[in-house]
Amino acid sequence: MRVRQRQKDPVPSHDLPHPRLEIDRQRAEFVDAAVEGRFNRHHLPERSAQLKLSLLFCAAFYVAFGATDVATLGATPTAWLMVALRVLVALAAGACWLAIARRPESVRLAVLSACAVEILGLAVFMVLCWYQPTAMTWNVMSQALILMAIYIAIPNRFVYAVWIAAGSSVVFCAMLLFQGFLKLDDIVALVLLLALGNTLGYIGARRFHLAQREEFRSAILLQQLADRDPLTGCYNRRVLQKGLLDAELARARRYGTALSVILCDIDHFKRINDTHGHAAGDHVLQEFGGLLLAMTRETVDSVVRYGGEEFLVVLPETDLEGARALAERVRHAFGSTGSAVEFGQFVTATASFGIAAVPALYPDAPETPAVLIEAADAQLYAAKRGGRNCVRGAVVTGERLQSMA
Repeated sequence: MRVRQRQKDPVPSHDLPHPRLEIDRQRAEFVDAAVEGRFNRHHLPERSAQLKLSLLFCAAFYVAFGATDVATLGATPTAWLMVALRVLVALAAGACWLAIARRPESVRLAVLSACAVEILGLAVFMVLCWYQPTAMTWNVMSQALILMAIYIAIPNRFVYAVWIAAGSSVVFCAMLLFQGFLKLDDIVALVLLLALGNTLGYIGARRFHLAQREEFRSAILLQQLADRDPLTGCYNRRVLQKGLLDAELARARRYGTALSVILCDIDHFKRINDTHGHAAGDHVLQEFGGLLLAMTRETVDSVVRYGGEEFLVVLPETDLEGARALAERVRHAFGSTGSAVEFGQFVTATASFGIAAVPALYPDAPETPAVLIEAADAQLYAAKRGGRNCVRGAVVTGERLQSMA
């Protein structure tokens, strides 16, 4: 059987064979949510470390500025209430720091922590400003600095930073206008200063987020060039050497799931090259590789150009019966449709398939990929000896073949 979807452990870049790498320039995020999630997971350790440091730094200074409340209001109950509110924000920042330290793998927790501390800190700041209307100049400067921290210093999603910073600026202006202490020149200066702070913060944060994603996209493209066969678009053997099949075997042993591999070979491929030319042979390879990619599960199965006209298909959570059914569908589809070559000619070819499968819930799964590949190769040769254009398969348990299919 073949399971359509599954949860996979974090693995290297070949989990997204054809990702959409467009970047939304306004949101400063990848259009493809899967790529954006992968980007966030890649940068999570660095961003979490920066976020924890920023939380501690901001909390310390937030409390330290309580001295200005006492200096402005005197040692009054209101002043000490302001100090207590500042301490509350610091405690919230400390709680978020602890949560991130305990769950360093959670992107969502890091984002929620950043948003929670920013919103709570700004809400308390509004209360502080309400009780200190005569310190408007210093409060406006403080608001501008807080905006810079939201945009630049505290790692967060760009859109969240924009909404929080812009929303707090609107609330801040409305509060001061409601208090009625401002003259016209003060209002103009206030609006311009906050507009400048938001604009500079927006430009700086957007440029930073876009630059990070551009760098990540370039890395993905370079990785694809290194891992992909340029003719067929399938993986090359370098991906196997990097541990693709090792990881799938380890996963099968850990979760008790089935695992199958299919070794495919185009029959009489040398004859195609000799008769129709190498360009026609390349086109047949492209057609066969494209067929394998189209008939396997994206982000779950892996198709590798193993060498020449041979392809290796890795099928997680697929038993022998499911792998055989897939191989038969591919065999029939490839053999029944010709490959168009130059001058309107069609080349008809067939393929042979050898399958090696590890059953589910079997404690004696092979330790190395070589056992699976050797077993699939033996079955492929059996298919060749059996007249080609057919499928042969076997169950692999431990270091041996158990049964034929």
